[in-house]
Amino acid sequence: MRQILVPLDGSTLAELALPHARMLARLLDAPLHLLRVVDDAEIERANVMMYQLASVYAAGDAIIAEQDALRDALAAQQAAAEAYLAARVAELTADGATVTAVVRVGRPAETIVAEAGDGHDVIIAMATHGLGGLRRWALGSVADRVVHLAGAPVLLVRGSATPAPAELRLLVVPLDGSALSRQAMPLASTLAQAAGARVLLLRSVSIAVDSAMVPPPMMRVGFAMPDVSALQQRQALAELDDEARNLTAAGLAVDTVAPLGEPGDVIVDEATHRGADMIVMATHGRGGLRRWALGSVADKVLHATTTPLLVVRARE
Repeated sequence: MRQILVPLDGSTLAELALPHARMLARLLDAPLHLLRVVDDAEIERANVMMYQLASVYAAGDAIIAEQDALRDALAAQQAAAEAYLAARVAELTADGATVTAVVRVGRPAETIVAEAGDGHDVIIAMATHGLGGLRRWALGSVADRVVHLAGAPVLLVRGSATPAPAELRLLVVPLDGSALSRQAMPLASTLAQAAGARVLLLRSVSIAVDSAMVPPPMMRVGFAMPDVSALQQRQALAELDDEARNLTAAGLAVDTVAPLGEPGDVIVDEATHRGADMIVMATHGRGGLRRWALGSVADKVLHATTTPLLVVRARE
């Protein structure tokens, strides 16, 4: 792993990701890379407005003076950001971490994704807002855009999450039977091996009734309808056990479970009930979270869980 990238904006909320990032850095023997983005959107909008005013009122001298003031304001923001990062670097270095830091000017989400690069050997670790999860970000704010755009795995730490544990003890890996969902397995396995953690492979089974198995009303006397859900549970557990054998062969302790219920609810409930330290799950393909914006599995987990969530971008 090349680095753990931690975007910070100077807020206490953003710093909630630091203990978790520090844990990942220790487990993966990776340096921390702190990033502070100075958003230049306001300055760009002001410049556009000033040029429009200049074209109408020919107020050239006033425009030049205002541009100088904006440049000074940007320089002051950059200096403050550099001082802030220097203080965080000093704290983390004193704790034994290897840390670098950089200030960039640009649009936050796009700048974070660009800093991560192709994402093959970088994890982005960032905090989300507490109670609202990503709901307030559904229309394109920073965290939503980072998860949508980044090729790198993204660790999302909720504002209401408990502090990072001294060690990673239990990872929950939701699978749905698809090859895409299994793309979370390599990173989960690497983390579990480094931490000596248990892995819980989880697959939800929806309560189902096969209408083809239900006879017409006049034939229902004494009819015992097959328990379709039980059959699906046994099949799901058999598939999970196949996955588990690959992990146990690598020396990992693995449990499997296939509860009845809706996938998002099952993932959140199992992680909470078992006191999991992290959920590691894959998103599907190039769509990122966009297709999940109206409440499907990943969206429900993002909104409901207080367990740190490591999202791995699946590749077609």
